[in-house]
Amino acid sequence: MYVIINYLDDMLFFIGIAFPLIVIWRLYRWKKRGFQLKEILHELGILVFFSVLVGLFSQTIIPKPGEVPAYTTGVNLELFRVVEETYNAIVYLGFWQPFYINFLGNIILFMPIGFLLPLLFKKMELFIFPVFAGLCLSLFIEIMQIPQSRSSDVDDLWLNTLGAFLGYVCYYFIRKAFPAFTAAFKKVYEN
Repeated sequence: MYVIINYLDDMLFFIGIAFPLIVIWRLYRWKKRGFQLKEILHELGILVFFSVLVGLFSQTIIPKPGEVPAYTTGVNLELFRVVEETYNAIVYLGFWQPFYINFLGNIILFMPIGFLLPLLFKKMELFIFPVFAGLCLSLFIEIMQIPQSRSSDVDDLWLNTLGAFLGYVCYYFIRKAFPAFTAAFKKVYEN
């Protein structure tokens, strides 16, 4: 549990630094386009979306100075290896941390991507678009980790994509139950 709290603490630190910059940028863009009060929920959603990206990148791309990597560096191209390693850690060692970090962490980190994209943009309402965006974002992160002293793992791709898909599923059910609520987050005028 301490490790998860540490991750969240690191994420909040970077979000706290970036958030004022994101607010200034969005206010500038909003002023340039002309303020429309109907778009306030959309703009708040954009702030949350970019904060999620900052938090995500802070844990996956931004190097941590002086930190020794917890895992060996390299590239894992063996699909589903994380399943076997996590199973062994739980069954033989009673060690649940790989499950929380590798499985739940990778899935939960990408759920906001699958949820927020269709919530904010009408063009992203078809499930393939946010799921594909989650896959592409995950691939970008894995490629960016290769030159760093971090491991890059093919299993992260499918876990992150699963997270984006589950985020979309949450959006889908909320849209069905509360269509007016989800419509309020869409931009008033989209090209």
